[in-house]
Amino acid sequence: MIFIKNTLRTALFLVLLLFSAQSFGQKFHPKKLEEILSIAIQKAYGASVRIWGYDTLKKVQTSAQFTGVVVTAEGHVLTAAHVNQPDNTYLIMFPDGKLHVARGLGEIEFTENKMFPDVAMMKIVGVGVWPYAEMGWSSSLKIDEPCLSIAYPETLNQALPTLRFGRITDLKNQFGFIQSTCIMEPGDSGGPLFDHFGRVIALHSAIGADEDENYEIPVDLYRKYWTALNVPKTYDELPSVEDAIGNDPLRSAILSIPGLKDQHLSFSFLSTPLKESCLPIRSVIRGNVQQVNGTLFSLSARSADSDLISSLVISKSSLIGDRPVVFSENRSFALKIILRDPENDLVLLQPLAIIKGGIQLKQFNRDSLSFLRLGKFLISPLPDHHDQISVIGSMYFKSPKKFSIGYLGAMATFKDSNIVITAVQPDSPAGINGITVGDRVLNINDIAITKPEDYGTELMKFWPYDQLTFKIKRLDRFYFKNLTLDVFRPPLSNHPAEQFHGGKSIRRDGFTQVFSHDARIKPEECGGPVFDIKNRLCGINIARSSRTTTLVVSTAVLLRLIEHYQSSMATR
Repeated sequence: MIFIKNTLRTALFLVLLLFSAQSFGQKFHPKKLEEILSIAIQKAYGASVRIWGYDTLKKVQTSAQFTGVVVTAEGHVLTAAHVNQPDNTYLIMFPDGKLHVARGLGEIEFTENKMFPDVAMMKIVGVGVWPYAEMGWSSSLKIDEPCLSIAYPETLNQALPTLRFGRITDLKNQFGFIQSTCIMEPGDSGGPLFDHFGRVIALHSAIGADEDENYEIPVDLYRKYWTALNVPKTYDELPSVEDAIGNDPLRSAILSIPGLKDQHLSFSFLSTPLKESCLPIRSVIRGNVQQVNGTLFSLSARSADSDLISSLVISKSSLIGDRPVVFSENRSFALKIILRDPENDLVLLQPLAIIKGGIQLKQFNRDSLSFLRLGKFLISPLPDHHDQISVIGSMYFKSPKKFSIGYLGAMATFKDSNIVITAVQPDSPAGINGITVGDRVLNINDIAITKPEDYGTELMKFWPYDQLTFKIKRLDRFYFKNLTLDVFRPPLSNHPAEQFHGGKSIRRDGFTQVFSHDARIKPEECGGPVFDIKNRLCGINIARSSRTTTLVVSTAVLLRLIEHYQSSMATR
């Protein structure tokens, strides 16, 4: 009975796809595509695994993280050769939290260039039945075929993968790779590219500087050399033992959607009414004009009384300085800063004149961001540019402060019961303000520094441009050093993941509740709203985290900010 029910479900799904293949060729249907992708995600998500090298004796991580996908119930894992080593041990982490050890099997790396063809396999050690994804056929791919990436970008360092959506743009380039617009970055290597059936069609290998340059290993190579890859060795040329690739039974049902080339045009009938809620703002930060976007809100009469204003603007706090001005309908309006929320990098502003329009509180999507919402389309309206179309890439998570910490430029160690400065960068805030090697740190902003962990713990509380007072002891004399923390600037890198247009936000982590999406938002375009295709507000773009990821602060956080303002006004 189960077999019959599943067969019927599959048949109905194929009928839907055959109908969709015809209708998509004539007109773009976002809702239909969402439904198809949702089924694919449910099939594929659980088999997409986070991986790193693992010392089974010391039980410690021995490599950077990467991604793979389980493709058999026996635990065969497909990944990329540049992250695999035959006979090495790896820790496999499933999205459901289960951990298993795997062994590196075969890989194919050409002698003249080890980046090609970048094919590798590993297998989970021990007996078991594992979640797995079906393998598709790369030979049946089509240009403009929709595809999905489910992988683990290193910058987010999350236990769950993020999802990205794109299309096939090249069936086979000069190096034998497939090219797609599913954005990837370090950590995604070896991760799966799925078709709209939820089948593995390729594995992530490499990227170029342009965000559309994402190169994928064809899954047919794994089919063709399956027997050879089960032997733990490195092949410096294509193995002589070959397996039959077979034929794709679903070839005729594969979609090609020309409307995916210009998504902003395909979604324009949905996004045009939303533009009035995203407004450009200019202000002055340390003598320089800074532009960022803001989101216009309109308070309903029921939530506003004579003491409350009818409109509010919320934006990204770290990019709003002095004398902010918002622009709407070819006019400029001065803004008054009402409230800042440093933990979420939000600022609440009051227009000093009436601005028409704005998002009403009833438009807030207050649903929990469940697994079934992954892959749903989002629209980020931009004032003077094409709207950005993306998909929900994750459920809510907390983004720990890592890259956005205020930069001091002084290292310390615990020595003779004191916290002692051991190194100072010459042009850092510490160096400029006269902190030197050998100084003993007694307190920071009147907080005593007595234990080894106190120094780092206290500094982690602060953001760039926060002001600190250090009390130090040098020889037998006491000094107070007043300084302003700077922005941490990592060494310049020529890696393509660091070269994408617009770059990363300076403040890009340390948020209490965010989700990821794959919109290509520039740092100065943050602060604007994000809607689903039902015109419900899902949050505000708060940071471009990396090549693959823009972070959205949740509507729950926005509501708390607005409610805090309303309650403070009610008590006046």
